[in-house]
Amino acid sequence: MWNLPASGICDYTVRCKGCGENIPAPVRTMPDTWIVAECPLCGARRRYLPPDICRGRLSYRLGKKPVRSQREIPPWA
Repeated sequence: MWNLPASGICDYTVRCKGCGENIPAPVRTMPDTWIVAECPLCGARRRYLPPDICRGRLSYRLGKKPVRSQREIPPWA
């Protein structure tokens, strides 16, 4: 039971209006009014109404590892 992989389900997510990916909503409880969320993928900062906020799975792109640059690859590889 220990060291299970993260499921990617988040308590509150919104679908980014810029790139269309699910991102975490910056709230701990369900808000009564609109919120402002900034997408870590495309940088869009937009408003979301409470019906736009739901429990869901985060985008797989949030968990991607950065691509290594040519300088990080050892010369013998």
